[in-house]
Amino acid sequence: MDTNNSLYRPPAPHPYTEGTGDFDGVETNLLKHLPEELYKADVVDISTSDRTNYLVNDPDLISVIFEEKPEIFVKAEGMIELLRPLLGDHPIVTSNNRCLDQRDMIRPIGTMRTQQVNFEHIQDSIGRFSDYCEEIRNENRVIDLSLLLRRLNADIAYRMLFSNELPKDVFKEINSHARDFELRISQLIRETAEQGVAWQLPKLPQTAMYAAQQLRYLVSMLIDGNIQSNSFSHHSFLHKFLIARSPETNIPFTRKQLIDHVTTILNSQELAAAVLMWAFFVLSQCPEAKQKIREEVRKVAGHDDIHFEQLSRLRYTRNVFREILRLYPPIPHLTRRASRPLKLGKLDLQEGTQITVSPWIVHRHKQYWFNPDRFDPERYMRKDQHIIMKSFLPFGRGLRMCTGASSAILQGTLILARIVSKFDIDILNADKVEPEGVLFLEPTRPIVCKVTPV
Repeated sequence: MDTNNSLYRPPAPHPYTEGTGDFDGVETNLLKHLPEELYKADVVDISTSDRTNYLVNDPDLISVIFEEKPEIFVKAEGMIELLRPLLGDHPIVTSNNRCLDQRDMIRPIGTMRTQQVNFEHIQDSIGRFSDYCEEIRNENRVIDLSLLLRRLNADIAYRMLFSNELPKDVFKEINSHARDFELRISQLIRETAEQGVAWQLPKLPQTAMYAAQQLRYLVSMLIDGNIQSNSFSHHSFLHKFLIARSPETNIPFTRKQLIDHVTTILNSQELAAAVLMWAFFVLSQCPEAKQKIREEVRKVAGHDDIHFEQLSRLRYTRNVFREILRLYPPIPHLTRRASRPLKLGKLDLQEGTQITVSPWIVHRHKQYWFNPDRFDPERYMRKDQHIIMKSFLPFGRGLRMCTGASSAILQGTLILARIVSKFDIDILNADKVEPEGVLFLEPTRPIVCKVTPV
């Protein structure tokens, strides 16, 4: 067993050690109120007066919930439901048969050829991003790291969807509406927690609904404009959405479903940017890890561009990205509901019982990980990797696992490899950074940085 405690401990609240914790009337950051017992037990009863709820950490039981019996453990009305006004009936927020049909329709999108085309889009976006970083450096500007990476990831998503570079004015509109919607939801969740109903689903205010409607309207205009100009390639996501047919009925996506999928892809880049933000933050505090990435890139690609077939050889860089996904999973908890009575391990579940699976807790569980709070990319190279991966679920798992998981790993690995090789991102307020688990996992305040060339 590895007992090295000298590894870097990235920012995270320490477990709450007094008593068993209380989720009613908490302050703004729920992560601060997670009791220590949650990080040690296989199953914990976290029921409230009006709802039976079990927190499940056991990897085998998680496999039953997500992989073996997903038709029984349907999506519950968790916080992810608050995204429905924005994402519509996308499979992320639904669990009916039509949801499964849509997943079958979009599954062919993830072909090797599509990944290769998207690889070139990512390369082009990083090239444009590098030019922007040079501008920032020449002007000696201080910038919000999250904003910097949202711009990069939004451009990647736009190129994948429409085969074109994202116009600056379109990014401003997308970013404005998406951030307005998410910030209003986050504030609503904080207020709900402070009122002593932390697990109760709040009602969205009209301001959040309006922001969602504005973004969906913008997406519909982008779809129409690109269809009219016919400038997208047959490898683009838009083209593949347009020709997709249900395996059961041969019916295409409705216009609303098309908007759901395009909006979800654009919005998912907010999560991708958040993971990269934590990655660059951690690397700024771990110069030895940064140097290992640079040495690996030089060994694999020399001073040339990285090619698609070389990505599999960037093992350390990929493991850095995996370790960031473990320490900072984009969505801190997932909820399911038992649709009928059944036995789960030693639990006798009644119909309607809620099950909570928290990637944040499972990824930092004392029984399943060595030095769980430490940044250790090399843990994935050890003999116990198969055990580790059973407790690794940053994208969910099974039937409703994020369909872009493999692409996200590819994208994150390539971005880290190229940006770390070329730039240093120096964090200026590292001592004030702390993660907050609201709807997504974000810092409690903006992370500000300077960009300098290597």
